[in-house]
Amino acid sequence: MRWISAAAAVVVLGFNLLSAATLSGTTSNGGQYFPTDRLAVAGIGVFFTALTLVPWRLRVHADRDGVRVRNLLGDVTVPWEMVQRVRFDRKAVWASLELTNGEVVALLAVQVFDGERSVAAVRRLRQLHTDSRQPDQATSRR
Repeated sequence: MRWISAAAAVVVLGFNLLSAATLSGTTSNGGQYFPTDRLAVAGIGVFFTALTLVPWRLRVHADRDGVRVRNLLGDVTVPWEMVQRVRFDRKAVWASLELTNGEVVALLAVQVFDGERSVAAVRRLRQLHTDSRQPDQATSRR
């Protein structure tokens, strides 16, 4: 998904910069284009380019303590004790964490478009979740 967004960013930025560079003449109602209009078109291109790069922000980091998720609008850290199960349904676009309080945390970084990489990531998350439910060997010896 990241590479698709990078390619889209190149196309969007290129189109808008080309449009800004070639913008001249008059408008359909007889108005005239000014240099600020070129800057506005270029600025709009930068804005939409930034939107296409949003998938590069998405992250999921899991360890024996829990899962840290960075989605579109924020970050959340969930300890494994709060995770009821890791879901990646057949018709789902991305994986999710089903929490014990009934909430669902979307894992936008683990998408079906990534194929086997997403399946491997979900398997690893499920293994970490299972391992967190096992009694720690160090505490069981005491």
